[in-house]
Amino acid sequence: MKDLEPKELCNELLASACATALGLPIPTTYLAVVRDNNLPAKKGPKTVDGLPLVLASADVSTPSLIFRLKAVNPGQILGLLKELIAWADLGKLYAFDTWIANIDRHAGNLIFGGKDAIWLIDHGHSFTGPKWTAGNLDPSTDYINRLSEWLTVHMSEDEKANHAGIAAALCQDISALDIAAMLADSGVEPYLTEADRKALNTFLEKRKSETPAKSAKALNYLV
Repeated sequence: MKDLEPKELCNELLASACATALGLPIPTTYLAVVRDNNLPAKKGPKTVDGLPLVLASADVSTPSLIFRLKAVNPGQILGLLKELIAWADLGKLYAFDTWIANIDRHAGNLIFGGKDAIWLIDHGHSFTGPKWTAGNLDPSTDYINRLSEWLTVHMSEDEKANHAGIAAALCQDISALDIAAMLADSGVEPYLTEADRKALNTFLEKRKSETPAKSAKALNYLV
């Protein structure tokens, strides 16, 4: 469980709802009530009864990619990264992180059991960061996609082209999403101001058209 500030908690819940709607692998996420005094929770919102709310998620019993990378010798690191590059849905991850402006997709934020056992975790730095304001949400801005820093550099041109095509295909699914309904279903609305809800809705709607080109840019693939 994670004790998070309200904005970061909302980021996690909404990113999870977005990933689930797009069919991306993400552990089921819950908004949990802490009833045990032995589990101190001070940062997040509270129920009407004053009980703290925290983020909880299903345990997939698989280590993170960073754990795997630290467990091998330097000569094996590229082989592990190539396993990730061989993941059929990697292009979707580039598009997803670009669309939601996730600025912190490092190797610790991927659960990695091989190219057929990958889950996305830790989305508190989505929507430009854990303390975003409405003024931060500019759909046209090139927010950093950190995959471009540590993974794109290990791809061949053919791999970049393949993943760019997959990213573009996911963008079609993104364009069909009902953002207002997703905000409502994600459970975040009670913990955001009306101005923030409207800003998120506008950001995600307008960023739909920006995502194909920005995903390709993160892949260093220019048509």
